[in-house]
Amino acid sequence: MPRLTARGVAFLLVGLAAGVIAYLSARPELLAIAAVAVAAPLIALVMVATSRPRVRVTRQLEPVVATEAETVRVSVTVSGRARAAEWVERVPMPPGFAGPGRLREVRETRPAAFGYRFAPARRGLVSVGPLLIEDRDPFALAVRVSDTIATTTQLVIPAVTALPPGPVPDPSTDAGPRTTRSRERSDDDVVTREYRDGDALRRVHWRVTARHGELMVRQDEPQAGPHARLIVDTQSPSYLDSVTAPRGRRGAGSADFEWVVRMAASAAVHLAERGYSVDLATSAARSDDEPDVALADGPVGAVLGELALVQLAARVDDLSEGLPSLTRAGSFPVVALSGAPDVETVRWMLSQRAPASPAVALLVGPAAPVTRPDGSIDDDPALDAFARAGWRAARVSARLTPDSAWLALLGVAEPDLPDWALARTESHA
Repeated sequence: MPRLTARGVAFLLVGLAAGVIAYLSARPELLAIAAVAVAAPLIALVMVATSRPRVRVTRQLEPVVATEAETVRVSVTVSGRARAAEWVERVPMPPGFAGPGRLREVRETRPAAFGYRFAPARRGLVSVGPLLIEDRDPFALAVRVSDTIATTTQLVIPAVTALPPGPVPDPSTDAGPRTTRSRERSDDDVVTREYRDGDALRRVHWRVTARHGELMVRQDEPQAGPHARLIVDTQSPSYLDSVTAPRGRRGAGSADFEWVVRMAASAAVHLAERGYSVDLATSAARSDDEPDVALADGPVGAVLGELALVQLAARVDDLSEGLPSLTRAGSFPVVALSGAPDVETVRWMLSQRAPASPAVALLVGPAAPVTRPDGSIDDDPALDAFARAGWRAARVSARLTPDSAWLALLGVAEPDLPDWALARTESHA
């Protein structure tokens, strides 16, 4: 809806005041001033009301799949018909918009283009847009803000930190060519087809979709080769700093959980670089309607897509129902991440390990002490349970970087690692 600017309101008030003074002081010459001052903002309102822009907006995002805090370049093309105006575009970073900028006149035969940059503040599926066009009259007495409605969805994956060689050994050399192939996998190795009614949205492949301009879904087969399992606890009671989300917003908030997600992403990339194909197991079953956004930059792409979308959930009563189970034969490494898991969650995590396979557990944030039957206090029952089972385990602070936390699993003392952040286990079982 068109509205008056502060200047337009001032004109209107001056005109009304001049009319009153002209009447009270019997000075008819002021009536002309009053008429002009009142008519100017009204004419401006009519002008902006009748010049509504009719445009189509398209965007190109580079990169198509972004990382938290990574700079994204946006190229916007506006076609159709619109007068020269100012633009503002909503983006997923503080203060919530890009601009304002100047949009030149748009004609059917001459579209306008502009660009800007932003850095997404959070992981997940975010919306870029809509574009808002602020059309003003030449004297800035009235303005109309037109919402172009169209938005572009972008996947933002967790930030990844390069990890040093750590407690998970490299796969055996008999993997041979499979390991090499897994590292070189690219977009061309992923088989896709057009989206059909009934396809689960979690199979949408966003990189290929962006390239073709229509929804494409993945139908590639699981990759053979050495495997590793990544376990992420998504139950909010496991994170003592979790806060229930405000009404209308999804999930709960936890700085410790966000650290776990970033650590999981870093571990997944680290394992993939060493030739592993990474499976992700979470303590909450995923809905078929959740997009499974694969990066297709390697076997870890699907895992990063899932980690981008994972949310804190309520406690799961039966962790074995509908969740990944130990189905792969042979020995493969397991990496478990949580905060202060309860007994059932620890038992479920321990069950994911094959006999004699390498297993590590990183617990972040404060522990949840329990009282033993004899009245003594167990300061960290979860960490003790992992250590007794032969896992290499450590509790770390969310203030540590993922690479420092990874070194803590080796018992490496660095300046920023306190003694309590070092691994508590004798050896691998």
